[in-house]
Amino acid sequence: MKSKYLKFCDIVSKACGAFAVISLAFAILIIVELVFERYFFQRAITWQNELVTMLLVASTFIGSAYVLSEKAHVSMEWVYDFLSKKNIIRLKIFTSLLSLLFFILLFYFGYLITAEAFIKNYTTGSIWDPPLWIPYSSMLIGATLMILQYIAEIIKLLDERDLD
Repeated sequence: MKSKYLKFCDIVSKACGAFAVISLAFAILIIVELVFERYFFQRAITWQNELVTMLLVASTFIGSAYVLSEKAHVSMEWVYDFLSKKNIIRLKIFTSLLSLLFFILLFYFGYLITAEAFIKNYTTGSIWDPPLWIPYSSMLIGATLMILQYIAEIIKLLDERDLD
């Protein structure tokens, strides 16, 4: 059961990483189109800025699970020089639990603002006027993915602790 969960989290995190790359590439293409349209046709831009912002936010939140799974996040590894192997694992478990708590709170508040934006039909108020629940949902999805990934990381750390 544990290995299936870890494998599931690995597959999901890789899919999130692919989504983040595709979102960033799409955002770059939209910016190029924006510059082309503005320079050559002197047209006012309406939807490009908002869509690029939404794509960047989505790639950040949803791609974060992949970053965590690859251990590419920021850490203070110089602290590990002063600790034993057991204490390093304990510190990683502690910080992972704190981070898990943070993402549980982010999930809760993300759910509240996404639900409110959906129910009350909030929009950006621009000419394009997309609904706000769409960019808000990327925070909710990203928090969910991070919760799953931190649980997987804690399981791995507990296994590593038991081996020592």
